[in-house]
Amino acid sequence: MSIIKVEAVSKYYGPVVGVTDLSFSVEEGEIFGFLGPNGAGKTTTIRLLMQLLYPSQGRIFLFGKPIDRKDNFHREKIGYLPGEFTPYRNMSSLQFLNYMAKYRSNPPQLREQLLKRFDYTEQNLHQKIKNLSHGNRQKLGIIYAMEHSPELIILDEPTLGLDPLMQEAFYEILRELHESGKTIFLSSHNLPEVEKICHRVGIIREGNIVTVETIENLKKKRPRRLILTLPVQNSSKPPILPGTQLIEQAGNKFTYLIDGDIRSVLQELAQISIEDILFPEPDLEDIFLTYYQKNNS
Repeated sequence: MSIIKVEAVSKYYGPVVGVTDLSFSVEEGEIFGFLGPNGAGKTTTIRLLMQLLYPSQGRIFLFGKPIDRKDNFHREKIGYLPGEFTPYRNMSSLQFLNYMAKYRSNPPQLREQLLKRFDYTEQNLHQKIKNLSHGNRQKLGIIYAMEHSPELIILDEPTLGLDPLMQEAFYEILRELHESGKTIFLSSHNLPEVEKICHRVGIIREGNIVTVETIENLKKKRPRRLILTLPVQNSSKPPILPGTQLIEQAGNKFTYLIDGDIRSVLQELAQISIEDILFPEPDLEDIFLTYYQKNNS
């Protein structure tokens, strides 16, 4: 069953376009990555899912039912972390969690486990939120979103402010929640993060869905990267290589994405004086660059 289904949804802020003709679905029990840079439409999409905004056109279904302005049937089933988590600053963390728990029918059954996993101490719990570090505020937001064991967890840039150890703890928790049958919608601009934990990814660009693919299929489609180093005396202009995009130049080092037949690239390289050449193992960064550098020239 599709836990989330978005059908031809657009959102306009007067003459400004938020998102246009979005269509995608998130299946029960999967971790779905929603990938794009700041301003691409990720947060607008999430606010539409949470009924903080309403579509200018199109329809959204949650748990198989259409959502509208009159019905909040799904709220109890969702855990939500907004992109800019701003809890009540003069409360302590414990006061905040207890206060918000009153508005949920599900008890905070995962709270103690999450506090331990995120190394959230008694001192942190009793400290006023306004005095917490950014990292601890972010951990509080994640705990708040997950502690009632919701069926659907919607997270907007959840690892911002977390140190690497806490990021790994977060990924492990997501895997465990997935294994227990939870559905997770994760917005991010962090490509390695999406590659590490998601099953499928939707890439959004300028308010439009560019593609929805499994991670495996995206890897199959990704272009190769070429890093070419020329002798300094020959490096004033980048070589023109067929079927490539020049994406970076640093002195006499040039980085390309290869979209075409690599044989034609190798034939051209055979005619050039080269100091060094590398074909690094491709990753999702190459896919990202392919989609976001199109039509920029």
